[in-house]
Amino acid sequence: MVVGVVLAGLAWAGVAVPAGATSEQPTLPTASAFYRSPVPAHTLALIPPGTVLRQRTVDVPWLGSSSLEVRATQLLYRTTTELGAPAVTVTTVLQDPLARLAPVRIVSWQMFYDALGAECDPSYTLRGGNPGYGDAQEEEDLMTPYLLAGDTLVVSDYEGEDLAWGAGQQSGYQTLDGIRAAEAALGVPERTTPVAMVGYSGGSIATDWAAELAPAYAPGLDLVGAAMGGVPVDYAHNLAYINGSPDWSGVIPAILVGVARAFGVPLAPYLSSYGAKVIAQVQDGCINSFVGNYPGLTIQSLLKPQYQDFLQVPVFASIVNELIMGTDGTPRLPILLANGNSDGTGDGVMVAADVEALAHRDCAAGLPVTFLEERGLDHTEAAVPFELAAFPTIEGWLAGLPPVNGCGAVGTGNALTPLPAGTVPPAPPVGSVRSADLTTVAERGQGQVVAEGLRRGVAATLEGTGALTLADFAPDRDPVGPTDFPSTGQFFSVALASGSQASAVDLVACGPGRPSGLRWWDPAAAGGRGAWEVVSGAAIGVRPPAGLPGQGCLSVRLGPGSSPSLSALTAEGASTGTVFGVVGTTPSPVPAGGPSVRGTARGDLAVALGGLGLALHLGLGLQRS
Repeated sequence: MVVGVVLAGLAWAGVAVPAGATSEQPTLPTASAFYRSPVPAHTLALIPPGTVLRQRTVDVPWLGSSSLEVRATQLLYRTTTELGAPAVTVTTVLQDPLARLAPVRIVSWQMFYDALGAECDPSYTLRGGNPGYGDAQEEEDLMTPYLLAGDTLVVSDYEGEDLAWGAGQQSGYQTLDGIRAAEAALGVPERTTPVAMVGYSGGSIATDWAAELAPAYAPGLDLVGAAMGGVPVDYAHNLAYINGSPDWSGVIPAILVGVARAFGVPLAPYLSSYGAKVIAQVQDGCINSFVGNYPGLTIQSLLKPQYQDFLQVPVFASIVNELIMGTDGTPRLPILLANGNSDGTGDGVMVAADVEALAHRDCAAGLPVTFLEERGLDHTEAAVPFELAAFPTIEGWLAGLPPVNGCGAVGTGNALTPLPAGTVPPAPPVGSVRSADLTTVAERGQGQVVAEGLRRGVAATLEGTGALTLADFAPDRDPVGPTDFPSTGQFFSVALASGSQASAVDLVACGPGRPSGLRWWDPAAAGGRGAWEVVSGAAIGVRPPAGLPGQGCLSVRLGPGSSPSLSALTAEGASTGTVFGVVGTTPSPVPAGGPSVRGTARGDLAVALGGLGLALHLGLGLQRS
């Protein structure tokens, strides 16, 4: 009955309802050229975030009905990873045709797709892909009132190409860039087009971080409010709450995979044999494949004996601290926060007092905030009152009505205190060669072999056929000789496998220190003692920061006539390849192997993770067809 009313309403609103229409099963994102950047990595770094790179029109079978399809636009756009590297992802723009006659009002809807595999991407499931995954249809039910109200829905694959579930900043960047891409495609102005954001559970991660990051990352957007329910504010508290639980403990290995992808941390050195087995089982799944399937699972069961105190391992403590909500900027918009409380602590997975603490922080910043604690309701049950409260609240924001301020009823909540740095020694890097601070990954392919760093900002592309290895040294650890140039502290190496046939190798390095040039270590120089040489005969480009304050990007194309030559990159019997150092605008001579400590929060995190600026652990992948 309800579905019938909705179908009639959509038909009245002008959405196409073709009789007897059927939809073909869409192509998986991993097999579709639409999801692949049409430009090489060195060019992508020069394109502003939010730029539309591809566009197509698709039909979305609404509410699982083969007789109702909503016409939508999908956009591939340039965005940013957790650690600042350029990337692409897709957003789906849904609009009632009649809404085009009125001023555009956007609702950025962050789905709770909670996924590690591309078959869970909203751009795929909304089109009828993975029909056994019910969350997409459930959220279509919840989105329908907004379409009927004349809103334009923007639904982004905010976890990104690498499906980095739980990576807060990445989810926020890619949400904001999805909005910018949609506005560009719709031809509406950023500064005067009202946008409200909403997300429950996993969708609340993207929504909160987008709200926090927007003032610095996307200040031109007219964000009028953010509604979040079932919010994981502090992962340390969530872990303690669900560790060993009968239902939600299955989330633990999945989140571990997601954030490890985002921060470029190889998990294998830390995992027990059981942990390796579980990680292999969840690493490509959607949330319905692991929630409830590992009753009683603990984080300790996944780890080797020396890493049982998980939050005392510096790399993991640093990641958890980096992902505490409220630590990366102050929103400048009205806020609605909600959480269930079924057991006196939370809704079974999210901690109610943590969410109240986030509300208290926003209240202290002078924001109008409403906090709803749904007593007696678990995580699934609490979604209903949240959505019922969110819809009129969001419509009010979009209409320009004064926001409700409930700060007088908000308590202080829990203390959201960062973890201590940790005392357990980290695992040695995987693939380490020549230095304990070096990690390498290599793969072989044809046409283009693309190595894109999961950490702040390196990408390398081999044009041709063969294998490319890209390796990163820990920050400020010069692996070859003292620098005689102003250094950003970023050192990496590139090697082509013997027999590779390359016409060019493109390198992109993004990060702090305003990179302005590149040096390479010539072991034959200075009478065989080796020396740093200027990279010459190569196309070199430098661009100012795009979306990330205090950073810049350097792009270099090595080819015929460049120094170093492509033949110099061939690692015949050499394990590290040709070593490069990034030139920065601020001199910082580095003694060979000498460590230094950075003062910013992200710098400290990068030191803990073992590699600021370039990829510690590289996601090396072939272009997908």
